Amino acid sequence: MKTKLWGIFILVLTSMLYLTACDNSTSPGIEDSFELFTGLEAVEEANNMTLLINKGSDSQEDGFFKIDISDVLPNEYINNTTANAWCLEWNKPLRSSNDIHVGVKAFATESNDKWKPLNYLFSIENELKAKYPEKGVLTHREMQAVIWTLAGYMGIAPEFNVDNLSDSELPSRLTENGRANFSREIVKEISELVLKNYSSSTITTSGFALQTEEDQQNVYVVPPSGITTNEVTDITPTTAVTGGVIDDAGDSPISKKGVCWSTSANPTTDDNCTDDGTGSEDFVSNISGLNQSTTYYVRAYAVNEAGTSYGNQRTFTTGLAGEVDKELDVCGDWSASQSGGFGVTVDTWDISEIPVGASFDIRFDALSQPDKYVVEYPIGNEVYDSGWRGLQSYYNDPILFPEFQPDGVVGPGQGQENGIFIKDAQNTFRVIVTGPQAGTIWYYDIRCSVPG
Repeated sequence: MKTKLWGIFILVLTSMLYLTACDNSTSPGIEDSFELFTGLEAVEEANNMTLLINKGSDSQEDGFFKIDISDVLPNEYINNTTANAWCLEWNKPLRSSNDIHVGVKAFATESNDKWKPLNYLFSIENELKAKYPEKGVLTHREMQAVIWTLAGYMGIAPEFNVDNLSDSELPSRLTENGRANFSREIVKEISELVLKNYSSSTITTSGFALQTEEDQQNVYVVPPSGITTNEVTDITPTTAVTGGVIDDAGDSPISKKGVCWSTSANPTTDDNCTDDGTGSEDFVSNISGLNQSTTYYVRAYAVNEAGTSYGNQRTFTTGLAGEVDKELDVCGDWSASQSGGFGVTVDTWDISEIPVGASFDIRFDALSQPDKYVVEYPIGNEVYDSGWRGLQSYYNDPILFPEFQPDGVVGPGQGQENGIFIKDAQNTFRVIVTGPQAGTIWYYDIRCSVPG
């Protein structure tokens, strides 16, 4: 592990050839020249790198395309790796069908004020993902559009303004069937958030600008962190089990590792953490002292001489104490839960009296104000997610209620789903109901049926 090895790195590359990852046929001219490397500090050990770029599938979510970085000499900043990547100049294409760029030079952006907006964006990346938790809401398309917006503001690329660009003017990977396939509102919200806060906020991530051939084609790269947080399992009202995998320990030994957790996004070693020993081997972490019916964020961490690095963030919700859990011991009839309201309600159901092979159904009514129903079987394994159910008229402010963005309510308050899981040897399942608005009221029932 090297200093900032598991940070976010920015890659800016200039290319002689017009490539295809950024998908725009506009050719750059003299008027499109921007001063990208003025005031940046060169990284001597990374002044002759090789890059291999591959656009890959448009369905991936973590980057606009992939890039392999090689021929890097040992240093404190950049290593040979495969990373997610982003374009900076929206009106230029990018050659990306396993195309190789050689002689790439790296420049540090940490001490350059001009690059603070992009460094700040990736400093809060996990926070943004937590703010827009529904799968597919904050995709690589919204992130790419935000990067283009900030690059224009910084003066390192042409202006990109989603309010001024029609669907027909957008790069092709941001359209589908002639229409924008991303949320313009989310792009504006995140861009405004960054521009409002970057100058007065702590920036924990700094990147690097990489220069290749003569014609300035720009790319933004996020290398992997080097550590992965395992899924959270065996969740009880007060405990849970997770752990981590160290993919790249760097050049100095790991002196401490474990996981950190908090009720806020992006937990650090200033929060509650486990100490799971030393070395780069995979590790298991036992979390204890949790509160019941509470949502937590957890990240793996590792420490060496270069500093502390963190893995991806995971979330989990603890159950209720046993005395208030539900019990289902007869099949064929609907068993009602208690009704609920604002916040997160977690019901753990005991089905030890139900035979293996029984099928389970859920029916619910969120009434007017939207609520969401999630079923886990076994606990920790999601088998059903109703999406937000209620009246579409309750589509909310995206800052206060990002859960409803951008698709809002997906169905009426009343619904039913049969066959959500088949019982095996596990004797408990969990229902998590989320009501993000004060005053909401909801109900749900559970039923099981035995085949034959």
